[in-house]
Amino acid sequence: MHGFVTILKIFAVVLVLAILGALIFLLPGYLEKEFPTAAPGTVKPVGTILSENEVIDFQPGQREFNRAIELIALGRLDNAREKLTLIQKLYPNTEHGPEARRILGEINLDRLLSISHMENKKIHTVASGEGYLKIADLNDTTLGCIMYLNGLLETGPLHLGDELIVMPLDFKLVVDLARERIELHHATAASGPSYIKDYLIKKLDIGKFRGRSLKTKISRNMGELKGRPYQSSHPRYRTALKIIGFSLGRSAIQIRPVPVIDDEDPGRGIFLAESDVEELAMLIRIGNEVEVKPAG
Repeated sequence: MHGFVTILKIFAVVLVLAILGALIFLLPGYLEKEFPTAAPGTVKPVGTILSENEVIDFQPGQREFNRAIELIALGRLDNAREKLTLIQKLYPNTEHGPEARRILGEINLDRLLSISHMENKKIHTVASGEGYLKIADLNDTTLGCIMYLNGLLETGPLHLGDELIVMPLDFKLVVDLARERIELHHATAASGPSYIKDYLIKKLDIGKFRGRSLKTKISRNMGELKGRPYQSSHPRYRTALKIIGFSLGRSAIQIRPVPVIDDEDPGRGIFLAESDVEELAMLIRIGNEVEVKPAG
């Protein structure tokens, strides 16, 4: 029995050595067949591979957009504005471009109307004989803007020496028919971007307008209630639908709230959401510049 076991051990050793020899002989050819050697010039550095994967995983502007959202959550709005402005400059037509522009507009408007930022505002001390409308005229602003900045729900009596926060409305409107939006800009921005906010056009009926851009001025800012017009000084102006008007050639153009289905046809005009027209009526005064860009 012991000799038989010895023979089996010797046979097993020989068999293992034979198998190993066959593997050593056949394995190189198999590897070349299954895993061919890369042709010269096809081997890519790790940095290149990571760069290509980054392009695949991230849309243009996505990194900046994600960072802007993080900064907003942290309350670092100035830094977020920088990121969102960068997207508008470099990636305006990408997936994140429109949303970045919308958020940027809301941040810009909040800053513009915040009394914590007084760089575009000043304090007016009430003089003898001055009322709200005279103060608005003296400071190139609107009664609505004065009431908003000072937290007034109604125009109560003024007294000599009272102080009011006022903001000169040095703005202009850009009516971009191709993009179907109205843009609010600083009229004379000394430095930095002039853009403030967009207002999306819900309905447009101003006839055919082609060729070059035209410039005009705001000629009307009033309210309308049950078909009757009211100036900003009238008490009913507060609850009336706001209408902003300007002339384009021989045509009188209105910016007004989009009509509801049951309303009568208000005629031709540029129609926005009612809240947007309310906001613009507060920020735009008669004499502000309007630039109309054609659709094509």
